[in-house]
Amino acid sequence: MNIKKTTKLHAAAYATLVLLLAFCAVMWGRSRYRSVTLENTVNSGYDRAFFELTDHVNNIDSLLSKAQMASSPAQLASVSNDIFMQSAAAKACFGQLPQENVNLENTARFLSQVGDYTYVLSQNMINGTGITSEEYDTLAKLNGYASELGKSLNGIEEKLYSGELSFSTASAGIMTMVKASGAAILPELENAEKAFEGYPSLIYDGPFSEHIENMEPAMLQGKDEIPRRMARKVAADFIGNVGDKLRFEYETSNTNLDAYYFTAENEDGAVTIGVTKRGGYVLDYVNTREVNAYNYDIKAATMSALAFLESRGIHDMKESYYDTESNIATINFAYMQNGVKCYSDLIKVKVALDNGEVIGMECNGYLMNHRERDLGVAAMSQEMAIERISSHLSVTDVSLVVIPKDSMREVLCYEFRGSYSGKNFLVYINAQNGREEDILLLIESETGVLTV
Repeated sequence: MNIKKTTKLHAAAYATLVLLLAFCAVMWGRSRYRSVTLENTVNSGYDRAFFELTDHVNNIDSLLSKAQMASSPAQLASVSNDIFMQSAAAKACFGQLPQENVNLENTARFLSQVGDYTYVLSQNMINGTGITSEEYDTLAKLNGYASELGKSLNGIEEKLYSGELSFSTASAGIMTMVKASGAAILPELENAEKAFEGYPSLIYDGPFSEHIENMEPAMLQGKDEIPRRMARKVAADFIGNVGDKLRFEYETSNTNLDAYYFTAENEDGAVTIGVTKRGGYVLDYVNTREVNAYNYDIKAATMSALAFLESRGIHDMKESYYDTESNIATINFAYMQNGVKCYSDLIKVKVALDNGEVIGMECNGYLMNHRERDLGVAAMSQEMAIERISSHLSVTDVSLVVIPKDSMREVLCYEFRGSYSGKNFLVYINAQNGREEDILLLIESETGVLTV
């Protein structure tokens, strides 16, 4: 009886083991199938992104050749618009490719700049400035780089089609690109990057111009670096009440506005303040306390913010736009020089609407741009400038302002505020040449006044 029981137990155990192994085999098969399916899906996405990238670069190459032949503003505008769209699409495809442990910086920079640069040239031609011989030379150089990049990408594409190269996934879900026969695709892309050896620094009136990244803050020019202890004193004097509790937190480096950061606990939360290493200016400040009431209107909050700035030695500021959220008002202030509002010199101040206390400030724009400007004299009168705006706009206010362009170049303009079809607008007319520099829509609501 015992032997029979033992035999039955062994048989049951064996059957269970067989079923378990079978189940594991099925599950492994399903897992493997899902893994392979996922890998194929990922690889298919990589393939598609790469093939589309190659097509866009080839199109950019052809369009740059056309751009050099364009002699009319309308034709160059049309071609530059096509280049802009192709470069934007190429950037999107390029961003979808895995790029671990490789330096493809120049390829990315080229794709960002080529559409931007040709657009700026087309606008110059439309506005009557024309294109210089140096700018035509730059177009020819960009054409050469596009051609070389296209050749490299076409070569890689052929290897992908033939199966000599492929995208695949490594273990642990880490995306890499490997070749079926052992060599890697990433080095192939790095070889394509070599086409940009000697790539020029492009300085132009656009957001991707080289000079923007390397701009030196106007207020820090000629200023020496201060030690941490001196920065702490600046921070303590600025915040006042808990200044003696400040402790060093961290510092930033290799930025336009390197700073020391200090923190301190208070009864309601904590404060954090950054002080620039050069010059010792307060860069930003935030008090994290909760604000649970709305007792101050925006006018009272603005007066509180202005008094705060004045007490910290920041003078001649004028409020512009604001927003309120969670019982906190964020108010933008710009510097006024001889009655001209300089929008580049921007400070954002946060005011708690329960008691009017300033609980935040951000001074990046002010430190980067503030200086006494040579504003010059407007070549156009207000009456001449108003002839340049749409007759649809019902003008309610006019003032002289300085506005920043995408390239950070500043322009003296007439700011016309007005309305049309129930909406409020700001129109900016260049005070020197009458060019319409910008149009902004004023978005006014219960929570604030903003521009788009």
